[in-house]
Amino acid sequence: MRWMWEASETYLTKMIATGVIALGVSAVWPAIAEDALVPMSAWRLPATPSSDRWLEVREIEGLGAHRLFHVSVLSLEKGRPAWNIKHVVCHMAITEVALRRSITGPAPKQRMSYPEQYNEGYGQWLKLKAQGTAPICETSVLECARL
Repeated sequence: MRWMWEASETYLTKMIATGVIALGVSAVWPAIAEDALVPMSAWRLPATPSSDRWLEVREIEGLGAHRLFHVSVLSLEKGRPAWNIKHVVCHMAITEVALRRSITGPAPKQRMSYPEQYNEGYGQWLKLKAQGTAPICETSVLECARL
């Protein structure tokens, strides 16, 4: 009878350990996912039959739940060389909720776009912000870019 108690005690210990590990991983996962949205990271958007689409996070403004992401939206026709990317939207300010709703995962490693077009769009957005009329996307990238 004693061996049964020891066997069930070992089983119970393993089950508790598995539960503790699972809780630890689930508590850490959101932090890992949150840390991945950093400047110069690239994220996949839903593709079309003829082109791949993604966005590049350029800057992050604010803290916590009030963070605002400044991104460029890009596309590349399938089969074309990486240098032939198209700037669909040079600059977009977007909330974190809308950004997370838009992306489908990390984009494959590609050459990052040149910053000149982004900088021009961001400069125009800053002027609108100073006037109190700067647009901020709160739905999704595809809706705000009208794609």
